[in-house]
Amino acid sequence: MRHTINLLILLCLSSLLIFQNGCRNDVNETNENDSTAYKVPPAKTGNFYATNLNNANAIVLADSISYDVTIKNPDPQDTWTEEDIGRMDEAALANIVLNAIYNGRLTAYNYQTESPMSIKEVKAMETKYPRESVARMRFTEEWYFNENELKFGKRVNAIMIAYEKFNTKGEVRYIPGVKVYLTDESKNPPK
Repeated sequence: MRHTINLLILLCLSSLLIFQNGCRNDVNETNENDSTAYKVPPAKTGNFYATNLNNANAIVLADSISYDVTIKNPDPQDTWTEEDIGRMDEAALANIVLNAIYNGRLTAYNYQTESPMSIKEVKAMETKYPRESVARMRFTEEWYFNENELKFGKRVNAIMIAYEKFNTKGEVRYIPGVKVYLTDESKNPPK
């Protein structure tokens, strides 16, 4: 009887292994023959700043992407924008950037010409467009995604400050202001 039970167990295990091998082969054949199957490269490892992401361990989604963020709502009745920026300290980032320019830690650049601006030119811009009218920022960033850990990381490389100005119809327009580079040391004063 004991011999029969051992034989049955051995037969069941053999059948299970044969079945699993057959399933694995079917999956491999389907993936290899299916031209629509996406071939995912192996995940990478390494560190990127404090986010544990870099271009060695993550897919570079964008090596340079720019987008605008409204930081001051021009229409208090616009609840959508108000909800988006409700927790934003609209003056803080502009103050930090402009103070760093005046303290010689960052160099201001003309957004349109990409040429460096003097402190006198920055002050003239602030006379024409006071800090209270800073209403938008343009960020230029690098974006990374670690597919192994499903983590998204980005690094802000440049910031441009834009001022709000209303036309005669009461519509807001945004005037480009100074641009600063945060990660390119060649574009800033020596430390």
